[in-house]
Formats: sequence, structure tokens, C-alpha cells
Amino acid sequence: MAMPALRNSPDLAREMRAHIGRHTGKSFDWDAFPGSRGFPELARAQMRYIGAGGSPKVDDPDTLKPGDFTLSLIHQPVGKYAPCHYHEVVEHFLVLDGVLTVGWMFGGDGGADIIEAKLGPLDMVLNQSERPHGFRNDGVGPVLMSISVGSGSPKPPVYACHPKDHDPALARRFGAMPGRTIAFDPDSDDPRQQEFARYIVRHAERRPVWQSGLARLDYVGETGAPLGGYRMEMIHLPRGVAVRGYARAVEDAYFVARPRSSGSAGST
Repeated sequence: MAMPALRNSPDLAREMRAHIGRHTGKSFDWDAFPGSRGFPELARAQMRYIGAGGSPKVDDPDTLKPGDFTLSLIHQPVGKYAPCHYHEVVEHFLVLDGVLTVGWMFGGDGGADIIEAKLGPLDMVLNQSERPHGFRNDGVGPVLMSISVGSGSPKPPVYACHPKDHDPALARRFGAMPGRTIAFDPDSDDPRQQEFARYIVRHAERRPVWQSGLARLDYVGETGAPLGGYRMEMIHLPRGVAVRGYARAVEDAYFVARPRSSGSAGST
């Protein structure tokens, strides 16, 4: 649910309905990304909630109007990948189901190293602005994840290694030459590994902060990944617990990740 700054309304219920996106009223779009057309190995589907994210389909009538960030779901089948690219703003991947391989590029011009990390359910990576990155499904089942981009109207992605311009095997490795792929190691003293580790959040390593009967796990901001334009938290709200109404000077979005279990909320 996207909520603008508080304002009076003669019909609060109607206004609220206009800011709610229902999963049951949406469908996945398998033609959301022009860069994937003609390349079956890049197949993935997008379900838009707030704005269009990395898709140019900004006129989708079933999508909530974005403010300072977007929110969408991505479904990626087994064996598919998204080529290495970057944005002018931050972008996070929160895995909801499956195992996602994320690669960050360090260096370039034929001398790039790629550090790859695997993310499981409720793990997240916050991709820095201008940092080339890609993702791939090497698992045994589909990956479902939520993606937010730190702008309501981001520019098209810039590709660092796309199969239209490079060898397909190279593109699948996110641009790494043979022997130049490095496994993520958060305990390494390699400054590249340390940088990557700052932007990866493992759900199992989060320690909840209990306030007013609910638990908060920081994902972006506070004890999570460094702020890059918006905050994100995972909230556990036990049955029977309610939060008193409040207002903020920025927009909030509440996304129910697992009904009756947990949800995530992000705000600028």
C-alpha cells in the first residue's frame, strides 16, 4: 500500500482503495523488459505494484503512482539470468522464494572480476548506484523476489555485458572471463568482499527489535545495509496487535510478504 503525505479527504475509504495494490488483481508481465526480447535465456516476468521499476511500462493503469521509489515482483525460472547492468540509483533484491545468485562487477575492459553471492528466502542485497550487477537462478525451483529502485522514474539500465554485444557464455557469467569469478566470502580481508558484505543482509543474522508489541528487523538503514535513498524494514506483527495511527512527511509502502507470518515495509 502506498500512502502519500496526510491530507483531508471527503471519502477516505475511496482514497485508501486507490492506494492499495492487490496481488489477486494483478498478473505477471513476461514482456516487461525490452532488453530481454529475442533472448530466451533472459526470460523473467514482472508484477508491478508501485511504478514501473526497470520496465518502460510507466503507463500501466493497474500500478500505483510512484513517488521516490518503485516496488515490483520478479519471477525468474530455473536457469535464466539477468545480464550485468547498472542504474543511476540504488536497487534492492529481496528474495521471497528460491535461491538467487547475485554478481557484482569489479573492474572492467576485459579485466573484470565478478564476486557472486547466493541469497535465500528473506535475504536481501542493496545494489549501489553505478555498481554493475546481474542475477541468475542456479537453483532447482523458480525465484520470486521483490525489487525496489530508488527513484519513481529511473532511467533505463545501462548494460555492462549483454548477450547481444558479448559471447553468451561470458554474459551468463556477468562479464567474468574464465577463472575470474570469485565466491562471496564475508570474512575475507579483500576490500571488494568487504564492500559487498556491507550491502548483503541475511535474514538469519537479523536480531529483532521489539517495540510496542511488534518486532522490527532492519534491512536498509540503522543496522541493515547503508541508506541509499530509502529505508526498509521487516515487520513481524503478532495476531491481535495493532499500531496506533501515525503520519509521516514521506511516503510509506507496506508489502505483505508472507500472510500471517511477516511483511516488509520501506520508506524514503
